[in-house]
Amino acid sequence: MMQAYNIPTAAYKTFSNEQDAKAYVDKTGVPIVIKADGLAAGKGVVVASTAQEANAAIEDFLCNQKFGEASRTIVIEEFLEGEEFSLMAFVNGDAVYPMDISQDHKRAFDGDEGPNTGGMGAYSPVSQISDSVQKRAVYEILKPAAEALVKEGRPYQGILYVGLINTDDGPKVIEFNARFGDPEAQVVLPRLENDLLQVMEDVMNQKPVKLSWKDEACVGVVLASSGYPDTYDKGQELPNLDRIHSNAHVFHAGTKLKQGKWTTNGGRLLLVAAENSSLEKAREQVYEEMKKLNSDHTFYRKDIAQKAFYCKTIS
Repeated sequence: MMQAYNIPTAAYKTFSNEQDAKAYVDKTGVPIVIKADGLAAGKGVVVASTAQEANAAIEDFLCNQKFGEASRTIVIEEFLEGEEFSLMAFVNGDAVYPMDISQDHKRAFDGDEGPNTGGMGAYSPVSQISDSVQKRAVYEILKPAAEALVKEGRPYQGILYVGLINTDDGPKVIEFNARFGDPEAQVVLPRLENDLLQVMEDVMNQKPVKLSWKDEACVGVVLASSGYPDTYDKGQELPNLDRIHSNAHVFHAGTKLKQGKWTTNGGRLLLVAAENSSLEKAREQVYEEMKKLNSDHTFYRKDIAQKAFYCKTIS
């Protein structure tokens, strides 16, 4: 659909045959991106910097069926270089109401090292992505996508999420989701001044919507089980969450209440988010809270939002 409607994205090809996929990598070169074509809990993406890494991912996905049905077909994409950001919008047909942007951190470990995950933290606003880039993403990508769905006879009503990378040629699509992004929504929605339910009802009823945003910044950090995104134990007791300050947000994900105590029940356990007058203050605040959750069974990234302090604004 993006090709048909000239929506900028990475060059790509799909494969279900190992030899063909490896030949394409050999021809195209690295770095390159290997994706499972189905749902894989945010973990079905490998950014390969060497041919060996790319070939290993191809074998894992196609031959070893790492994600079952989800990896019977793979997508091999051009590696896009630039600053990433996430843009969500309320959509009803060709009516599109963009939210403020955020930046997610997909890699498991500090410095953007380790495997891809469903997201280890996020922050909003993203000052290094200029207003002109954001507007370009809305008018060249988000609105054309919603209009294309109408033209295809499949008008969409709901949340449209687009993951973007700002290349030298402007913003390009990494992914689309038909839902709120996680953890992006957990740092964007606390900044929304409107009543969320009213916005949803107005969008559904085709009433005009004007979104208003707080000046405050919001930073969210994910607490994950040790070993995530690979194997991890469940049933480990978490530190007392009552110690988290009442002005912080705690969003549960992979937790379970057992005999009055919170225990681990998944990979990404919860996200703690803090709002403050500046990104720096919000970041300091959330990490003070995260210290209270240190344990042998969990980990979290220590550098969420850090790049915002040394990245220049990209116009």
